[in-house]
Amino acid sequence: MITKSQLEKIKEILENHVGRENQISSGKIGPAIGIYEDATHVQVRKLILEAIEKLHLPVGGSNRGYYLIKNENELKQYTASIDKRMNKMQRRKDIIEDAFEEYY
Repeated sequence: MITKSQLEKIKEILENHVGRENQISSGKIGPAIGIYEDATHVQVRKLILEAIEKLHLPVGGSNRGYYLIKNENELKQYTASIDKRMNKMQRRKDIIEDAFEEYY
């Protein structure tokens, strides 16, 4: 569970990283909110998501980090990347279900 101070600190950090060109990694956010963990940063990523949901922050992300979306163009680019990932996951799901039916 995220504390109020962690929530506010994540918001503050993200407000200092506006635009895709100013991304910050979960590996850098973690220590700034008092969390030190392995290279996967699972706990920090969960807390970032929780902050996004609770504070309704327009946050984009990539394999390089997180950032506040600064304009309509960035929003469209980010949502297009989400749609692309969703389509890939749906395709994978369909393949696995078909393979299961064929296998058994």
